[in-house]
Amino acid sequence: MKSIMFRWAGWLLVLPMLACTLYRQTPQPAAPVEQLAFDVQTATPTLAPIFDAPSYTPDPNATPTLTPTSAVTATVAATITTEKEATPIPTEAVTPTPKPPPPPTPTVAPAEPLQGSVWDFEDGFAPWGNPYGDACPGSGLANGWTAFSSRDQYGSACMNQTVWKDNVHSGHNAQEITFAYVGIEAGVFRTAPTIPGHRYTIEAYMRREFSPATVAVSLGVDLNGGTDWQSTNVQWSPWNEDVDDAWGKTSVTVTATGEQMTIFLKGSHPYPEPGGTLRLDNVSVVDLGPA
Repeated sequence: MKSIMFRWAGWLLVLPMLACTLYRQTPQPAAPVEQLAFDVQTATPTLAPIFDAPSYTPDPNATPTLTPTSAVTATVAATITTEKEATPIPTEAVTPTPKPPPPPTPTVAPAEPLQGSVWDFEDGFAPWGNPYGDACPGSGLANGWTAFSSRDQYGSACMNQTVWKDNVHSGHNAQEITFAYVGIEAGVFRTAPTIPGHRYTIEAYMRREFSPATVAVSLGVDLNGGTDWQSTNVQWSPWNEDVDDAWGKTSVTVTATGEQMTIFLKGSHPYPEPGGTLRLDNVSVVDLGPA
């Protein structure tokens, strides 16, 4: 019964709507423009209820559809502000006062060469007494020089003055040393003033007679000014021009360490043989100045 009533009630609601629809579809005379404007302004909207409209029931087995969401990416622009470096305030440059240079070390000028006279055996001769008591008739040693000699079982050397022109290199005299029939060392020496730090060139000449046992001639220098020919302080150098029966020259350059040095001229006869007499002449010492 209730079902029949609801159906009639529904038709009662639908019929007016159909009538209204048919009425709107029936052509009507055109209304004046003023009337249309008035109707639009005064019309009241009417919502027609709709019955038996199906309601939305979500399907529990349906896969949910995700509604896309716009991803908003925020971009942050980092602005780096560099702090301006502080400009240093210029300061007045202070120029240090230069120190005065140390006073120059005075340079001693080279001394005059030592040559001639006593260095050339031209300052006279004096008799020489053999230190071993061996006989040396007519012996003579040049003034300003000191002689030395070793001795073997046969004897020692003798010092003589020679004036024969072939045995003299320059001037009128030369120092002569005999070695015949003895195997010894013998020579002469003298001391020369020097300036520390200066270089000196020493030159000398010798003439040697032939001997089966050649006499070895050398020049020695003791920079300490010592007078011991056997001292280890003596620096020996062999003769440069090592010849027999002719004049041979030698030269040595040294740097002075003190205020004097000693120059030695020596002959060494290795064993007793005839000959071997040695003549020495024309010694010189030249100051070359600071090293």
